[in-house]
Amino acid sequence: MTKFQGKLVAGLATVAFFGLLGSAQAQDPGLGASPAVAPAPVYATAPAPAPMASDNMSGQLGFGAGVSAGTSFVVPGAVVYMKYWLSDVLAVQPQFKLRLLTANAGDAQWQFAPAALVLYCPWKTTSTRLSVGAGLGLGFSKLGTPTPTDATISITLPIYAGVEHFFTKWFSMGVAVQNDLLAYTKTGPVHTFDITIDNTINTTTAIGFLYFYTD
Repeated sequence: MTKFQGKLVAGLATVAFFGLLGSAQAQDPGLGASPAVAPAPVYATAPAPAPMASDNMSGQLGFGAGVSAGTSFVVPGAVVYMKYWLSDVLAVQPQFKLRLLTANAGDAQWQFAPAALVLYCPWKTTSTRLSVGAGLGLGFSKLGTPTPTDATISITLPIYAGVEHFFTKWFSMGVAVQNDLLAYTKTGPVHTFDITIDNTINTTTAIGFLYFYTD
């Protein structure tokens, strides 16, 4: 009887030992359990830029031509325009006037007048924009009838106001008024300096224009 009790006690002690060992292994991953895998780091990503509105003209480049209002009828003018929108409200508008006239009798007549204006858009709707601005112009010419006079050099400060209507984002038409607020002109030894905002010396021009914009 005593021997049987000893075996029973030894068996119970063995069972208790292995039970405690299993409990310790469950609590400590270093005792036979696989170590937990650390989660991968999560990096924050910058939010995607918001898409521009369909009528935003930032970065658009346009090429156009215009006609000027004459004394009796609309007279086609040899003026080529470009317009690049720096932002949705600010644009740069270079313009070039080129003329060359030759005849059987007399010297050739020519004119080259580049200018560049900075335009600001203070008001706009979905398809129509009002632009105002100013710039700097240069002029080189030798004109006259029937014989050209001496070559003329001019420096001007044009001011501009116009309305442009966009039928689509790549095509627009409009009207504008441009005036040489300051004008310095030198023909041979004679020079003049004018400050004017009227059309008494033909410095104010009414323009109808159209533009084609690149995608």
